[in-house]
Amino acid sequence: MRSILFVSALAATAAAHPLAKAQSAITCVSGLYMIAARGSEEAPGEGHLSQITILVKALVPGSTSVAVDYPAAIYDDGTYPVSVSKGITDTIKKIKDYVAACGSSSRIALLGFSQGGNVMTDVLAGGVLKPAPIGEDYRRYIRSVVSLGDPTFTTGQSFDVGNATRNGIFSRGGDSLAKLNTYAGVLQSYSEVPTFASAAAQFIASKA
Repeated sequence: MRSILFVSALAATAAAHPLAKAQSAITCVSGLYMIAARGSEEAPGEGHLSQITILVKALVPGSTSVAVDYPAAIYDDGTYPVSVSKGITDTIKKIKDYVAACGSSSRIALLGFSQGGNVMTDVLAGGVLKPAPIGEDYRRYIRSVVSLGDPTFTTGQSFDVGNATRNGIFSRGGDSLAKLNTYAGVLQSYSEVPTFASAAAQFIASKA
């Protein structure tokens, strides 16, 4: 009878704390915890961004990377904004779950390519009809952010690097752009992956 009551108590505790299982599955690392959002229509995983995460793992021992779980879809029927929203939500959850599990030692790097770049810049600064950006209390854990081929790229910003000379296909609002610039110390926006993978990796490592 006691064993039955004990099992029941464990089940009740798990039900009362649904995040316990998710947090216990997280392995805290001594290096960087990289969260990578792939580009539009790339297969699930890190996509082209693996070129960068592999380099960072060599530069910063003890680092690991996880892929954002989102559709990365790009159709003209309203799917794109829904897809980006799902990417933002999953990224913010991953940040919060990691900090909840690993505390003050958390060192997080965010990477996004193409639509994934849109996801990561919206995670920081928000966007039109999108989920709210990550709260200010998580800013200290975000060591670096690299965005490549972001459709919301805007020329003349303090975090622009690379060789892009024209704005992206989507405009970013003034308030959102202003907030994005507050991350200039840890953010760099590049035009594409192959040319700038090494530079992006070096930047992430320098902020580790």
